[in-house]
Amino acid sequence: MRAAIVLAAGASRRFGRSDKLRARLGGVPLLDHAIRHALASGAKRVIVVTSHGGAGRGMGRTIHRVRAARHREGLSASLAAGLAALRPIEREVLIFLGDMPFAAMPRGMRLRPGFDAVRPVVVGKPGHPMLVRVSAARAAAGGGDSGLAGRLGQIGRVRGTVGNGFDIDTPGALSRARRVLRRLF
Repeated sequence: MRAAIVLAAGASRRFGRSDKLRARLGGVPLLDHAIRHALASGAKRVIVVTSHGGAGRGMGRTIHRVRAARHREGLSASLAAGLAALRPIEREVLIFLGDMPFAAMPRGMRLRPGFDAVRPVVVGKPGHPMLVRVSAARAAAGGGDSGLAGRLGQIGRVRGTVGNGFDIDTPGALSRARRVLRRLF
């Protein structure tokens, strides 16, 4: 069975004083865009990892929220909290980032034999979400503020869209995302 984890416990240091995941994009909080994509991915359960935890809901469905108690240690601590919340029956996990509002799961994204993960690639650069075997993710989980990909074995690639590589780390990036939305709609 497949689950999804949305990582949303970062400090948003480059964004300034406000909580970037509550910043509005198209009238909706940034985090809700990532949750919507996780729900649409076909995952049977969505786990949202935050710095504050608490029960929650999302888009008419129950969302399992997990508190990353050690979130200040970096991305790896948040990922570890999400992985710890997985059930034994969940063998694959999609990892979404809360600050990537356009990162939908690409068509045809599936794990192949011999691969630990698969991820979208946009103009030669890795994107999100990443689909990972839970066993490989747990074995490769480490510390610090680095992602999982550098510690995994074989990672497959699937063609992504611009949205799979567009993250919002600064107020300027949020302004660019708003301009993109205005052009699209």
